[in-house]
Amino acid sequence: MSADAQDHPPIGKLIDVGGYRVHLYCIGSGSPAVVIVGAGYSFDWALVQPDISKFTQVCAYDHSGIAWSDPGPTDSCSLRVSEVHSALKNAKISSPFVLVGHSLGALVARLYAAKYPDEVAGMVIVDHAFLGSLVLPPANSSRSAAPPILIGPSKGPSNVPAGIPAPDRAFEKLPSVDYELHLWANSLPGFSKTMQGNLQMVPECSSEVEAASGAQAAPFSDKPLIVLRTATSISAYEDLQKSLLALSTNSKEVLAENSGHLIMVDRPDLVISAIRDVEEASQRHTQLSH
Repeated sequence: MSADAQDHPPIGKLIDVGGYRVHLYCIGSGSPAVVIVGAGYSFDWALVQPDISKFTQVCAYDHSGIAWSDPGPTDSCSLRVSEVHSALKNAKISSPFVLVGHSLGALVARLYAAKYPDEVAGMVIVDHAFLGSLVLPPANSSRSAAPPILIGPSKGPSNVPAGIPAPDRAFEKLPSVDYELHLWANSLPGFSKTMQGNLQMVPECSSEVEAASGAQAAPFSDKPLIVLRTATSISAYEDLQKSLLALSTNSKEVLAENSGHLIMVDRPDLVISAIRDVEEASQRHTQLSH
């Protein structure tokens, strides 16, 4: 386990997923369960998860090689889908689930839904990762982090330019115990390699999702889907949002004002509301209200 268990004991359970263990933190009760598949650490959702637990069970996952999770095989979106699927099964968390994915995690959620459609009741996408050019926020912007993971088509991962606050500063909004865990997890060996890997995985994950979804017009059918997005005005980003909304005939877009990429930290209220709306629509088999 990649952690000092004495100083930073796991907040959840270590679940075997086939020769190694990943960390799964579940609280609350109810169905369908909400499953946060990333990105980020499980405790990065500390402003969201407790409120969700008031109306249903909610689980957050740390993929192999980060926080308390054991190192695993070569990382990929397919591997993360396999880890989530095995962890939920072995932890006896019953499907169907409402999946929540942020950034790269949104690709993981979409791939999970493509591979296990009967296990997914609905989905919340929180500022999906995309390919494009990095654009700085306005000088007077109050946003606390960079725009969504952006990768130039030929230049590889972009460095965050001067003028954009370090991502860790945004996480200062977390409860102190969770912010301490965030800093601790970032200090573990292999952190930089993991972050670089996340960036490099986006094109491959996108291809995996497209291949798994096939040519279906609305691969999620009429399952409730809410897409939270920032105010970033990039044509490629705008096109992505339209394609995401088209994944389901029962979809809704929510603009996260006064937020950077880390909407679950900057505007947890919007994430909580979106999850509640998808949860209720999936239970009642109704259309999302606009």
